Amino acid sequence: VQLGRFMDVLRFYEQRGLPRPWAHIANSGGILQLPESHLDMVRPGILLFGVYPSAEVARTVLVRPVLSWKSQVVYFKVVQPGHPVSYGSTWQSDTQTRIVTIPVGYGDGYFRALSNRAEVIIRGKRYPVVGRVCMDQTMVNIGWETAYNGDVVTLLGEVAGAAIRCEELAEWAGTVPYEILTNINTRVPRVYLPPA
Repeated sequence: VQLGRFMDVLRFYEQRGLPRPWAHIANSGGILQLPESHLDMVRPGILLFGVYPSAEVARTVLVRPVLSWKSQVVYFKVVQPGHPVSYGSTWQSDTQTRIVTIPVGYGDGYFRALSNRAEVIIRGKRYPVVGRVCMDQTMVNIGWETAYNGDVVTLLGEVAGAAIRCEELAEWAGTVPYEILTNINTRVPRVYLPPA
């Protein structure tokens, strides 16, 4: 309906011999699904980051993510069976396990809805986020694997063949990729790398 109305306006200009302004209506979703909306130009938006706008859109263009979100391990603890982790005791281990803490939380834009749902990558392996995501920290169950303070934790991105995609974070949080990216706030330092 929107595209049809937009095209009606363009025809209005043409029928009256008026100079037509530059026409562009296709956002990332339009680029992927509506080739007829590719008029004088397109507005790729989220596709520029290598992220698809939602799980519902056809992936007719191959993109590669150009951003990652990383933190580090700042605390390590052995947790006994039945011991709750984080606020509200929403998670407890059935067995003795190792929990690491990372200094990222919903105050940084890492959604509280990711509690007990998300995964992160440490040393090339995926591990589950456990307990509630706090304002400034998140806990991760590494089982009996090893991690040290200072080890890199990938919340979003790819490392050593393992990946956490923005679309995946959005699904875990019950939202869309746009909201994941726009919520990474200014508390999170940005590091810009030169093109590879």
